[in-house]
Amino acid sequence: MWQLIWKDAMIQRGSIIWLAVLLLFLVVFGVSIGMPAFVFLSLGALIAGGSIIAKSISRDEDNYTLLFVTSLPVSRKDVVMARYVGTVLIMMATTVFLYVLTSVVMWTLIPMTDFFLSAVTTWMIILGVTMILFPIYFWLGYDSMRYVLGGLIIFYALLTMLASLPIVQQAITWFEGWGYGVILALLLGLMLVLYVVSMRLSIRVLEFTDL
Repeated sequence: MWQLIWKDAMIQRGSIIWLAVLLLFLVVFGVSIGMPAFVFLSLGALIAGGSIIAKSISRDEDNYTLLFVTSLPVSRKDVVMARYVGTVLIMMATTVFLYVLTSVVMWTLIPMTDFFLSAVTTWMIILGVTMILFPIYFWLGYDSMRYVLGGLIIFYALLTMLASLPIVQQAITWFEGWGYGVILALLLGLMLVLYVVSMRLSIRVLEFTDL
């Protein structure tokens, strides 16, 4: 499993360097215009994490990559776990990198509240998307997953528009009084449980799928 994760990292090392430069530009731009740290921390993590995860399967038209990987002397369980564990590692590494980068650019440590809110929000979005997409990818292939991804993008865009409504903002303010951070932590815990369930489902699917 770890060899597969390392393989993906080496294949994408050029893209990772360019993303690091993009994140540096985003942080410098955000700081220069007075953008709240929560905003560009979340946006940067979504751009970087989402791009790396998407790129790892974006070249898999007709399942060529999946066919090749499953032909290697590794179990299909390891193939699936490498994708899921790799996603979590990418999320964590991107979040920590952005925190350090932002602290250096601003020359001060980012408040842990902003860091926590941006990290949890980003992780919930990425976990929520991948736990739906990966079982489809391992079962029906890249093309079917791409159509579902398009629907999810529209869905999240609508959620973003909904979150900007005054009544929703009032509800968020009300929840803050009841421990908004605790609620987010509980939701993240639930999302992690569902993520593990999705991984187990993908393992079962790939074991019984004739590629």
